[in-house]
Order: sequence, then C-alpha cells, then structure tokens
Amino acid sequence: MKTAEINTNSHVLLRATLTAGVLDALAAIVVYYLFFHYNPVQVYQFVASALLGPQAYKGGLPVALLGLFFHFFIAFAASLVFYMAYPRIPFLAKHYILSGLGYGLLIWLVMNLLVLPLTKIPAAPFDEVSVIAILWHMLLVGLPVSVIIHKNK
Repeated sequence: MKTAEINTNSHVLLRATLTAGVLDALAAIVVYYLFFHYNPVQVYQFVASALLGPQAYKGGLPVALLGLFFHFFIAFAASLVFYMAYPRIPFLAKHYILSGLGYGLLIWLVMNLLVLPLTKIPAAPFDEVSVIAILWHMLLVGLPVSVIIHKNK
C-alpha cells in the first residue's frame, strides 16, 4: 500500500470516528440530561464506571475524560469494523444508507447485549431511553460512518 493511500485511508477512518463519536457524545449528553439530569461530566463518569465501577462518580473531571477516551475508542473500533467490511461486502456499498442504519442498530445491540454485561455497569431496563438510544445510534453513529466511508472509498 502506498503512503498516499494510507494517508487517505487514515483520514477517512479518522473522519468517520470523529463524526460518529461527537454526534454520539452530544446525543448522550442531551438525552441523559433530559431524562436523568446528568451533566456532561456525569455522563462520561458513567462511561468510565464500566471499568471503575461506582468509584468513577467520585473521580471528577479526570475520570470523565477517561470515559470520553473510552467513548472515542469505541467509536474508532466501530468505524474500523465497518471500514474493513465495506470493500468485502458489496451490499454495504450498494445500500449504504440502509447499511448505515442497520450498522447503528448492530452497534447498540453489541454494546448492550454483549459488551456492557461484561462491565461493572448494572443492567438497565429496556425503556423509552433505550428506544431513543437505538434511534440515535442508527441516525447519528451508523449512518454517518457508512456515508463517510461510502463517499470516500
């Protein structure tokens, strides 16, 4: 692979990661404020609590920044998986809007059914916040990742 090609690929992956990560972060901040009155620091302390448990809520801004790092690492991993699958699965390119929406749903399912149960975050009920989270993952995470990769591959 040539250096220019690696640079282009890196920029596409970075753009997908940052777009999905920022949109997801903003959606989480808004929804968790509206439903639970969490401020942004509390939202990302919650994310950090996956590893640190309840102690995360005592850690202030440094722990929230750790949670934000985890958040963007997950956005990177999700973007990378789609990026790697895109040239190998023709359906993703042919139906990139539908693929992006489906990928957002898949991300939510993997996180909530596989990843979060392995963490220190207690199980949450499936409720209206869950439905909103599914929709924002479809529209603000999966769809932008798919569109950015489609337009730049």
